[in-house]
Amino acid sequence: MLKKLKTHKLVDEQDRIKYASGSLSLTIWFDANAEIFAFEVIFDLLLSEKCFFYSRNSGVRYSEILDDNLKFGRTKKQVISNKIIEFDKTKFYEFSNEANLIHPKYKKFILSVMEHSFKD
Repeated sequence: MLKKLKTHKLVDEQDRIKYASGSLSLTIWFDANAEIFAFEVIFDLLLSEKCFFYSRNSGVRYSEILDDNLKFGRTKKQVISNKIIEFDKTKFYEFSNEANLIHPKYKKFILSVMEHSFKD
């Protein structure tokens, strides 16, 4: 079950909310009108992570998360791959089953975006 995480002190909860469970995480960003501007769902945490990303400005993307090329003296970081992969219904249902503690308005919006992302 996705549970709400405490917000970092430098970021106001009006700007971002984070949720996590054992296998997925969700981050939601809001605009000045408290409407969803963007969200990111990371599936298969600590395995072969995949990211479903939505932004009002750039649309939807479902991609793998890769380790970025390391530069000497820098810590490891992860990036979203440029290669788009197919979003399937099993991930949709996985998120839907884990999202019971998310505000119903947010859950409905996210599921609607995901549902319109299936390849026919």
